[in-house]
Amino acid sequence: MKIMSSAFVSRNSACRIGIAVCAASLVSLAVVSAHSVKGLASPGSIGAFVSSPTPSNDSPIPIRWGAEETGLRVICFNVANTSLANPDRPGWPRISGVGFELPGSLSGFTLMAPLDGDWTLVEASAASLPDHGSVDLDFAIVANVNPTGRTPGQPNEPRGIPPGQKAERGAGVRFCVGGPFPDTLPIVGATTIEKLLNGVVVEFDGVEGNHRSSDAGVWHPSPGVPRAIPLYQ
Repeated sequence: MKIMSSAFVSRNSACRIGIAVCAASLVSLAVVSAHSVKGLASPGSIGAFVSSPTPSNDSPIPIRWGAEETGLRVICFNVANTSLANPDRPGWPRISGVGFELPGSLSGFTLMAPLDGDWTLVEASAASLPDHGSVDLDFAIVANVNPTGRTPGQPNEPRGIPPGQKAERGAGVRFCVGGPFPDTLPIVGATTIEKLLNGVVVEFDGVEGNHRSSDAGVWHPSPGVPRAIPLYQ
């Protein structure tokens, strides 16, 4: 998968699939404490663990000016690369992008952490998912790498998140993003960080020992069963 700049199409906040099926899928996620992401092309070896800061129902933190509500909120979450390392290239595959499907068409998101220059936030993106076409992402956090996943001018110092990390809260890289996160989400109700993570899309580079090979992963609420793609229409 490659996350790329793209024009958004109009979307409403209804699930694309039938209400009964969608409700069963999303409500089951309303109480999940973390998200197991599997690669769509290589689910047996490619994966990530995406979680909110604590096991409780972490909510986006509102940004206010005195008593005035700005409509902006901050979320933080961790992304760990649980993929199996390539035997001949142990630093690969690497996570090089993390994007979000949200209801509606939202803009005005800002990366607040990390700010070390290795990551950039882009809005109005599209992600190509193996065997599932493409989905629109409200925003994506992408590593500053070239199309092969390599660091420009520094091929021996790869960016992104390396493989072999534990599937546990706090592992990997902590990201914080500010923006117009909605107060509520379709079907699941009041917004929490974990509910926002239902729509996460993770990009992997350097899959199967070939730095030109990539995969994309989404949350699997049940073993072998990915979430609805796209999550919102």
